[in-house]
Amino acid sequence: MVPWLKRRPGLLAQPRMLIFTGGQGVSAVGDGVYLVALTWTALTLTHSSVYLGLLLTTSALPRAILMLGGGVLVDRWGARRVILGSDLTRAILVGGLAALVALGHGSIALLFVIAGAFGVFDALFYPATMTLIPALVEPGQLSAANGVWQMAVQGSMLIGPPVGGVLVGVSGPAAAFAVDGASFLVAFGALMAIRVSAAPAAPTGSAAEAGAAATARQGPIAELTAGLRAAYSDPFLRAVLPVSAVMNLAAGGPLNVGLPLLARAHSWGPEGYGALFAGIGAGVLTGGLAMSAGLRLPRLGVSTMLSAVVIGIFMVGLGLTGALAVAVVLCALIGALIATINVTLISMIQRRTEPRLLGRVSSVMMFSSMSLTPVSYALAGAIAHALGAGGLFVLGAVMVMVVALGALSSREIRTQSGALAT
Repeated sequence: MVPWLKRRPGLLAQPRMLIFTGGQGVSAVGDGVYLVALTWTALTLTHSSVYLGLLLTTSALPRAILMLGGGVLVDRWGARRVILGSDLTRAILVGGLAALVALGHGSIALLFVIAGAFGVFDALFYPATMTLIPALVEPGQLSAANGVWQMAVQGSMLIGPPVGGVLVGVSGPAAAFAVDGASFLVAFGALMAIRVSAAPAAPTGSAAEAGAAATARQGPIAELTAGLRAAYSDPFLRAVLPVSAVMNLAAGGPLNVGLPLLARAHSWGPEGYGALFAGIGAGVLTGGLAMSAGLRLPRLGVSTMLSAVVIGIFMVGLGLTGALAVAVVLCALIGALIATINVTLISMIQRRTEPRLLGRVSSVMMFSSMSLTPVSYALAGAIAHALGAGGLFVLGAVMVMVVALGALSSREIRTQSGALAT
């Protein structure tokens, strides 16, 4: 038997986590197919990097604006119910898109409507996922569970984008959108097949129970305030979340708007674009596997920032290379570092947050990382129009490295150890 499997019998014996992860992994494959179909169709219709940036901004904007409210709804309605509703609704939306495109009614306006709707449901789905995973495994298995999640869901980019590129190139975008719709139904069915335990209730008469009841009486504003207060009370989170926002501003545009533009500029086609995203997926898969096998970042704050600097170096390489194979390898290295950082930070937050507040605190973390993403996408389209895809990557990389090195001047970041993320 593989050694790390012997060390993780508890996680492997958790069928609920495996079923949930498998269903969402299939859905993530569909998401990769959808992303290639959406961006390539937009470029085909408009031949404009500016329009592409605005399209991705349309998806990111409601996600950023509604993320904090999404966390409140997750804590109110329950993560399982939110994920089920999100999966079913998105299946209907993208299935309708596939039908309209197949009938010849596809347009850039339709793509904008679907992208915006997906952004709304993403604002619910992301904090719900972070909240559900701790209910499916034992506390000591969180890092391994999050690593497996990264492998299955983010690592599915190894499959989805190449399949999307082939489908778009051979059968057209309608077939790709239909595959994504079917994948949401698989995820919906998988979650319907499992039961989810409720978070442990506070002892009767306890201060925690009294506080929860008081918050519920005060309404959603008080609930949101409680989540913000819980996140702000953690010195490390208070320091690192603004840094995360700025680094995502610098990197989000190049890695989402820039990759299809890079593929188009070098005549790699939709298949090459899919290969680039597959490279990121392979890296995320590797990083998730390493985390599930027991890898831990020493001195979490310093390691995270230095990893971001290395990501910036690899982004410079993406902007300068003209070889598809080299670009795919660089994407894989970036994906591995992103997975390692994400698993570590997510596991830390899940351990340090009360279960009744986890949806809201998770949404604060998601909001910080995504709040400037719409701006990043819009700027990326304009910058690429002026400087080209290569210039977009180099400029974003320099900003990532400057911000990461500057963040090391913060004592809260510099002194944060990795012990709390194990």
